[in-house]
Amino acid sequence: MGWSSALKRSPVAVAAAQAANEPFYPTINLYPVDWTRLVTIDMETYFDDDYTLKKLSTSEYVRDPRFKPQMMALKVGSKPTRIVRGNRIGAELKKINWATHAVLCHNTQFDGFILSHHYGVVPAFYYDTLSMARGLHSNEIGAGLDEVAKFYGGRGKIDGILELTKGVLEWPKALYDQAAVYCGQDNDECFRIFKEMHAKYPADEIELIDLTVRMFCDPVLKVDIPRVQAELDRELQHREKLFFDAVNPLDYAADKLLKGKEKLLPPKEADMLTIKRVLGSNERFAELLRAEGIEPPRKISPAWMKKDKAERRDEDKYTYAFAKDDLAFKQLPENIEMWGKDLDLNNKADIKEAAKRQARIQTLVDCRIAVKSTTNITRAQRFLTAGARGMSLPCGYAYFRAHTGRWGGNNKMNMQNLTRGGELRLSILAAKGHQIAVADSGQIEARVNGWLWGQQDLLDRFLAADNDKNALDNYCHMATSIYGRAITKADKDERHVGKVCVLGLGFQMGAPKLQMTLAKGALGGPPVFFTLDQCKAIVNTYRRLNYKIEQGWKKCNQIIEDMAAGVAGRHKCISWEADTIWLPNGMSLKYPDLKKGINEESGYDEWTYAAGADGARKKIYGGLLCENIVQALARIIVGSQMLTISRKHRVVMTTHDEVVAHPKTAQAQRCYEFMEKTMKTPLAWCMDLPLNAEGGFAANYSK
Repeated sequence: MGWSSALKRSPVAVAAAQAANEPFYPTINLYPVDWTRLVTIDMETYFDDDYTLKKLSTSEYVRDPRFKPQMMALKVGSKPTRIVRGNRIGAELKKINWATHAVLCHNTQFDGFILSHHYGVVPAFYYDTLSMARGLHSNEIGAGLDEVAKFYGGRGKIDGILELTKGVLEWPKALYDQAAVYCGQDNDECFRIFKEMHAKYPADEIELIDLTVRMFCDPVLKVDIPRVQAELDRELQHREKLFFDAVNPLDYAADKLLKGKEKLLPPKEADMLTIKRVLGSNERFAELLRAEGIEPPRKISPAWMKKDKAERRDEDKYTYAFAKDDLAFKQLPENIEMWGKDLDLNNKADIKEAAKRQARIQTLVDCRIAVKSTTNITRAQRFLTAGARGMSLPCGYAYFRAHTGRWGGNNKMNMQNLTRGGELRLSILAAKGHQIAVADSGQIEARVNGWLWGQQDLLDRFLAADNDKNALDNYCHMATSIYGRAITKADKDERHVGKVCVLGLGFQMGAPKLQMTLAKGALGGPPVFFTLDQCKAIVNTYRRLNYKIEQGWKKCNQIIEDMAAGVAGRHKCISWEADTIWLPNGMSLKYPDLKKGINEESGYDEWTYAAGADGARKKIYGGLLCENIVQALARIIVGSQMLTISRKHRVVMTTHDEVVAHPKTAQAQRCYEFMEKTMKTPLAWCMDLPLNAEGGFAANYSK
């Protein structure tokens, strides 16, 4: 059944569908687009090998002195697209009343930032087909214009034209004419797919896209430059220590890793270069792993895959999997079965040795990623660039970046993973005369998990603690069961163990992972060393106390079986059919091409699904599907609350389950109180879900 018919179903028809075990499609409200005042835009700008979005963030690229607009495709309402020369763009934009007109682009954060920064244009509303494609087609297709346009039966992009413009500052007429056709077709395709996707997109989600784009394209926050500079200096020192902890350059003195003038470098610089050469070399880094009892993970070489079949040699097929996106590499510190075979995880001394080895392996993994990627350093540098000369900080987020709908990082400086209390977070300042108000939804995923599967006693304890700060909460309750004695809030370390278990065991985490999670010092707490048998007992205790959540994992296993078989069903606010779980706001979770196979390592049955257009597959099981559903529902709740807040106060950031507003100083207290009240209020489809929130306001992002 398609959405067009699903949206028109009467209550009687819905009841009949439920009786027939068909999925229940949530009714969605479509956003009321003013089609006559919709302005579709596509910008073509100068770029070259060095000045490119591959090397620069969007805001750096747009604010760079080399920025030059070459042309703009402009479509007002349903009128034909016109091409505007670069030197005429400003004059053309001034003809439009932006207080009443909306902008539509594919990747609106790029074009929209150009509009605001160079032309002072901030429209009444932002639409973005890139964001909409992510929301509708996660795990099905990519979100690029070419792929989305073809998915909807269109022509896509014209090949080869963009490459011709690279490095050409002044376009000759022939190139301009070719680019005009290319740019115009992109604009028309954007408008066409917007009409297709709008017909099945929830209004609230359209508003969230506008809010997300506005955070970036119309920034107001400032940067504490001295604080960021101090953090950059600290990060450089930390990186240096990390490298020297991982590799002793004296061990490689005889290897002649330095050439020519490099030998004349000061000793410390020479040592650092030696270390980088060791960490950056596949073979030498593999030797470091083998010294820790680890056989380096391998993968099919991307370079081998790109070759024609006739040119492929078997000896070149595999390469080391040492990239930051290689899951087996990133999980090496957790793979105690590989490097801890000689350890008895029921012996306290061996547990400490395991934690020590894990820390060493984590250091090696971190160093390899650090030598190939300078994320923390470049993010601090980008904060400095973004806030230079008093400019506002563009808060870039990728809408629906995660499969479950959560926002992700954007603009090459992920605002989602700023450490609470960290210097970069603290360096974000409110504009003059304003405050930064923050409200964080407390334990929302644990609460949603308990609500979804009917674990009422868990919810009751959350509610009791919300209403009485002296009440023993779920963390104390879990810790009491673990330690066999009454644990109160005064027992901070024991209560923290209970917190880790309540928040971590709800999605089928096993004993080995729990053991290492606690040994590393989870959630900012101290390292805690439990034997493997103790961790097994803790896991069993959690599952006994939260047996309905455990039954929920089994229900999720059945949902996987149903989706694979094309069997429809429903539970509370979700329903499912072949490859799809429908969420209460009209969005969905997609699991295309579900297949059951045998896991090569464990020998057990394993479900996998197609995760994207590149052919990659991801595993899925009951606990993981439960986590996906819970995270998606929690995101819907927070997203809806964020919209409610935004209708009264300017929302400027969001970090996971946190909403950040920017009220005037005189209104800060009232703003925070409204935010707190809003985030404690459940939505219509989960009215019996107890929610809580906490936070505050200050001149910087400190709450």
